[in-house]
Amino acid sequence: MIARAASNAAPAPWLKKKQKMPGRTLFLLGSLLAFTTSTQTHASTAPATKLPATSVQMQTELLSPAQLKADVASLQQFIAATHPDIRHSADPAQLQQAFEQIEVQLTTAKSATEFWLLTARLNPLFNDAHWSVNLPAAAADLTALAKTSGLFPLEVQLRPDGELTVLAEAGGKKSRWQGAVIQQINGVSAAQIGRDLLALRHGDTPLNRANLLGPAFQLFYASKYGSPAQYELALEQQGKLQTVTLPASREISVIGKTPVSFADNFHYKALAPQAAYMKIGSFDWEDDKAVAAFTKETFGKIKASGATTLIIDVRENRGGNDSVWIEHLLPYLADQAFRVGSFSRKKVIASRASQAEPAGLVIDSEFKTWYPADLDHPLRFQGQVFVLIGRRTYSSAVQFSNVMQDFGFATLVGEGSYVRSRSTGGIQFYQLPHSKLQIIVPRFWAARPSGGSTAQLLTPDWLLPDDVQNPDALIDALVGAVAAKQQRLIAAKTRL
Repeated sequence: MIARAASNAAPAPWLKKKQKMPGRTLFLLGSLLAFTTSTQTHASTAPATKLPATSVQMQTELLSPAQLKADVASLQQFIAATHPDIRHSADPAQLQQAFEQIEVQLTTAKSATEFWLLTARLNPLFNDAHWSVNLPAAAADLTALAKTSGLFPLEVQLRPDGELTVLAEAGGKKSRWQGAVIQQINGVSAAQIGRDLLALRHGDTPLNRANLLGPAFQLFYASKYGSPAQYELALEQQGKLQTVTLPASREISVIGKTPVSFADNFHYKALAPQAAYMKIGSFDWEDDKAVAAFTKETFGKIKASGATTLIIDVRENRGGNDSVWIEHLLPYLADQAFRVGSFSRKKVIASRASQAEPAGLVIDSEFKTWYPADLDHPLRFQGQVFVLIGRRTYSSAVQFSNVMQDFGFATLVGEGSYVRSRSTGGIQFYQLPHSKLQIIVPRFWAARPSGGSTAQLLTPDWLLPDDVQNPDALIDALVGAVAAKQQRLIAAKTRL
């Protein structure tokens, strides 16, 4: 059924009353999330469909108002059939109003990109980095643009108010304008551009959306403003305003995206005396045996070093499979039995339906599986553990952080709160039939082991500044703070 526009629009499918009943425990599994979203989700998904032609190729193909309205109806129906609890992150009435506003603008033929610029305004209303409307084949689009017209030439960090700060040249090379605030781009207020693009980005919170837009700035800018051959930039650096003209870049942004190599995602180093550092950049790695070998070898090195402080860095970890940290980290860290959550809510989708659980049923469940601690493990670390969380910690990495915090396995350290601690998962992919926009919707949410509320954010126990331009500064600050605390304790004991 095609949704009707404006005041004649029918209520959205999710406004209908849903049946609920208790059900079985919901286990967290792993799966792949699309390029345009923030992370890998900690749940299984339906098989991904084959991507169509890139949206760059589709820009000249116009879709009729009837086709566009059919896609809007398909989007609403997919959300209703998949999402277990719209109110978990969104306001159903607000979404209905937004859909009506989209429909009234579908009076003329539009390209897929033009249609996305309308429907992507739903993304901030979803308030969930696992729920989004995306351009198809985004990675292919960037590659094609880089080879032809070129891309925005700088990597940037955004604030929720739209302010753009230069991090590096596109491709990650150091820039002489690092740290400069961009005031204008081709005569247009850069902050206004930032706000316009943030209005299209998905994410749990305004801060989360700003952090996710930085790595995708090139794609979003090109989709809305086009791909000029050069960029005239007004930059404010150290109180001085200067204008520079840069050619479009052939390089794709790399900052804020998951590295390709194993060594960039997983590595260990000894720090100050009796301190160790371990980066876990992803819980989504195809070679599980390599991860197992890395953690075993690393905890062996930590034991041999005599370290009493361990720092685990998941600031760039967008998630993946819970089994990775359950099987390859917690055996070395847990000193009591743990579970990955307390309760959950899921929607039974058609591909998982059965006679006992028909499609459309919403089921509330308790996490009843507890994982025992291996107190006799020869490499179990018994010192002080700190987990660094940050701007891109998400999905299964949030679940890991919840467990470490709720069971007292570690102290969480970071600059602030960016995402919910009660996260969604089980993302499902769907392509709209005409525009081929890629839709991602979760089929469950899971509460942290301690329960908490839907609005509760993942919050550090210890707040320390985290400079996006100098990630090592947080590590150094933490090591220094721990050493100073230990010196104060020694001094106090001496006085006694």
